[in-house]
Amino acid sequence: MNSQLHPDFAGLTVRPGESHLTAPSELYDLVNVVAFGGAVDRQTHVPTELGSVGPVVFWESTGSADALPFWNTNFHCDVYLYLVHGSVRVEFKEPEGMQAYGHYLARTGDLFKLPKDVAHRTFSGDGKRRISLEILERNPHWATIGTEPYVPDPSGVVGGFRFDIGDEDVRITWPEGSLHTPRHFFLRGLAALVAYEMHLEHNEFEGGFVVHDHGEQVTLKAQGFSETLPRSQVLATFAGLLERSQ
Repeated sequence: MNSQLHPDFAGLTVRPGESHLTAPSELYDLVNVVAFGGAVDRQTHVPTELGSVGPVVFWESTGSADALPFWNTNFHCDVYLYLVHGSVRVEFKEPEGMQAYGHYLARTGDLFKLPKDVAHRTFSGDGKRRISLEILERNPHWATIGTEPYVPDPSGVVGGFRFDIGDEDVRITWPEGSLHTPRHFFLRGLAALVAYEMHLEHNEFEGGFVVHDHGEQVTLKAQGFSETLPRSQVLATFAGLLERSQ
């Protein structure tokens, strides 16, 4: 099993449990969170549902060796995060503002709360990946994921926004303004947004670009300019940017 783990977890010994059931298999579920989250091919910061109880969802989310690609604010509910293995610093601030609210320093075995209506961003505490389990209420918009096919738009334009991907950064322009944001964080953020078809609440990228999901509409903001667009258009453009960056 160790040969299948990412090098950051090479020191772990993982022995997943076993299922020996005679009843219908759909009634049961067994997953080893360490083996799943520590896999060498596990994508970082793209949550995967491992189970649910009523409206409560259990997500495995493997954190990267640097940081969450954006500040995230959950307006739907509080979130609890259990750190299965690793170390993390969690910063808090006001959404779309500069007022800081302090931080957690969490380590293996810690369970902590991410309050709703407060922006948070996670940073590796030791320069390595970490394995975490997020516990939150199911967002009603997730029910539509995968039900409406879309075609990636390679134009790099949606509404009044244009995105030009460079070697080190991404230039975002809009009428009478522009900003630059780091390429690696921006593309990783888009990967998470596209995987969840924009339904990850409120996200602030470095440089001030904001993506706020409202269901079938998405608001894009940048330094005083704001535009609310159909979610399908934003999703198609972001998916096209990801394809172009391959």
